[in-house]
Amino acid sequence: MEETTTPAPTIMSVGLKFGAILGLVSIIQSLIVFAIGSNPLTSDWKNTVVGIAISVAVIIFAQKAFKDGGDGYMSYGQGLGIAMVTSMIAIAIGMVFTFVYINFIDTTAFEAIWEKAAEDMEAKGQSQEQIDMGLEWGRKLFWVMYLIGGAFGSFIVGLIVTIFTQKKAPEQTF
Repeated sequence: MEETTTPAPTIMSVGLKFGAILGLVSIIQSLIVFAIGSNPLTSDWKNTVVGIAISVAVIIFAQKAFKDGGDGYMSYGQGLGIAMVTSMIAIAIGMVFTFVYINFIDTTAFEAIWEKAAEDMEAKGQSQEQIDMGLEWGRKLFWVMYLIGGAFGSFIVGLIVTIFTQKKAPEQTF
């Protein structure tokens, strides 16, 4: 009888699988927030904390799957790679969901961001011209900042999580 061996997982294969899981869980979180009458697109520390906790948990599971499916070891670089691939896939899924949601499902959700931003700028004493310019640039750069902010935050989370989840292979001496 012939034994079939499962190939060792790669950073990309684990990252794709768990990135899809994280993306779907993040969509569910957003839908729950919308359902309770809040807006996940506006800054709310509770939503941020829950989102980070979910990301950390999924990254830990992804790194565990990599170690369990392979030789039991994971270098710091491999762990950070898994965290970044997982996060970037989830960010891409989140961007598509957000685009569809704000353009076709609830167009008022996007406007709520800019209304709050205008109120905050007005409270800081900025002129109407400054507010208009800030809102104009905010709208232009929203998707770029979504991507860059998500990537930067994911990188920081990956750096920290991987400190605790890495398992270095023993040194081989000849």
